[in-house]
Amino acid sequence: MNFLGVIGDVLWILALSIMAGASRMSWGKIGKDLKVPVLWSPSGATVWRAPRVVALVFLPLFAFLLSLWLMLGSREPMGLELAIILLCVRATLAAIFAVVHLAQIRRALNQLVDEGQIKL
Repeated sequence: MNFLGVIGDVLWILALSIMAGASRMSWGKIGKDLKVPVLWSPSGATVWRAPRVVALVFLPLFAFLLSLWLMLGSREPMGLELAIILLCVRATLAAIFAVVHLAQIRRALNQLVDEGQIKL
């Protein structure tokens, strides 16, 4: 295991903990029978709503599985240049997933509040 691989692991752990914390906070605010908006058109109209468990767990679970795949790839023997590139890819993807998940939850909660389905 190399030092750059450990840094990538730490970044993914931070991103996944942020995602899990946001999902956990939202879980208590959203009723279990409520359909949560998860996909919007460019005009802002809701395209797809999903059950609470799908809306709050799918993206963090997908990110976790991707992080495992990238972690296994970073454990292969490689040169310094490739290790740095892989670290940059892992850091960028971790940040993107965390920001997308936070934005999705914020938008869904705001929409549910505007519709009067939940109270924050």
